[in-house]
Amino acid sequence: MKFLTDRKYALVMLFFSMAYCYLTVSLEADYDPTKEKYFPFFLSVAMIILSVLLFIFPSQHKNTWPKGQQLVSIFLLAVAILVYSLSLAHVGFLVLATLLMGVCMWVFGATIKWIAPVSVAVSISFYIIFDRILGLNLPTGILKFLF
Repeated sequence: MKFLTDRKYALVMLFFSMAYCYLTVSLEADYDPTKEKYFPFFLSVAMIILSVLLFIFPSQHKNTWPKGQQLVSIFLLAVAILVYSLSLAHVGFLVLATLLMGVCMWVFGATIKWIAPVSVAVSISFYIIFDRILGLNLPTGILKFLF
C-alpha cells in the first residue's frame, strides 16, 4: 500500500514540477546565474528528477500520516508561509522574516527565550548577505526610513 501512495505523490509532484518548469522557461529573463530565471529553472529540473526517482524507487518505510498536534503544526506553518509570501512586498523582508522564523522556532519547540534574538539575528544576517553582499533587492516595506 505504501508503494501506491508514494507513486501517487510522485505523479502529483511530477505534474507540479513540470508546470513550474514551463512557467520558469516562460519568464522574461536570461539564464544568467544572477538573473531571476536561473535558480527556479534548475530547481524545477531537480524536482522533476526526484519525482521520477520516487516513482521508480518508492520508500521502503512504513510511515503514517500526521494526526492531532502534528496536523495543527503543519497547518500553522502553511498559513505563516502563505501570509509571508502574500505580504512580503508591503511589509518588508526584515519584519516578515523575523516573524516567520519566530513562528517556525515556536512550532518546532524552541525555548521561548531564544526565539526573539535568534529570529532577529538570522533575519538581519540574511538581509545583509542577500541584499547588501549579493545585490539581490529585498523589499524594505514599512522599514523604508532605515534604508
